[in-house]
Amino acid sequence: MNIFLLFLTLTIPLFSNEYYSKAEPIWQYSIKSDITGQVIYSDELKEGNYANDSIIIKIDDKIDRLDLNSTQVEYKNTKNLLKIAQKRYDIDLQAYNKIKNLSTYSKTQKDTKLLKMLTSKSTLLNYKTNLAKLKLKLGTLKDKINKKNIKISSKYYITKLYVKKGDFVNFGSPLLDIADLSAAKLTIFVTSEDLKKLKNSNILINDKKQKYKIVKILKVADTINLSGYKVELEIAPPKIFSKLVKVEIR
Repeated sequence: MNIFLLFLTLTIPLFSNEYYSKAEPIWQYSIKSDITGQVIYSDELKEGNYANDSIIIKIDDKIDRLDLNSTQVEYKNTKNLLKIAQKRYDIDLQAYNKIKNLSTYSKTQKDTKLLKMLTSKSTLLNYKTNLAKLKLKLGTLKDKINKKNIKISSKYYITKLYVKKGDFVNFGSPLLDIADLSAAKLTIFVTSEDLKKLKNSNILINDKKQKYKIVKILKVADTINLSGYKVELEIAPPKIFSKLVKVEIR
């Protein structure tokens, strides 16, 4: 009951035109695993700090890298064989086209040239098919390895790490939460009267004029805050996030 009353206090105005909201990061993301495997590295010291464009979590990819190396060799060899097959086919096709309409060559001679050309064409098509399959496999392996090496940009702050070395993760397992602290977001639920005059009013943040941007206005009342209309404001990042901020509409 007390929790419910506190929730109401934080989401409806205490006084007319006055609202309170927590200053939260402008964006927050939860990163989950797209792959299964054992965690072989987790930079636990990065929790509560900014990332630095380095790998934060690494899932065992030894077999995938071996497969990638062998597939790259096979792809290179197949590509070279394709070039040879293309030249062979071009020669056989030219040879057949040269005699196919000449009466000085017998049907047997023409059929022999035709068969040779069709055989080299079939070989060429097989190499093209194999090369396409290998290219797809390379892309799949690279994507798989990339998903096993979680690298985070230095612009993000790591709020929570869920795994440590030795853990086993499945598809959908939470790995880490990150936040963009370059700005803060305030969410308030205003009355219908304040909603009408919002864009033409002055908004004070903690009793001061500050730069702000209206990010979102919902003109349909909230399903929980039945008499309130959701408004999101973007402000400069505070020194400490998640503290209560007073928002006044004048």
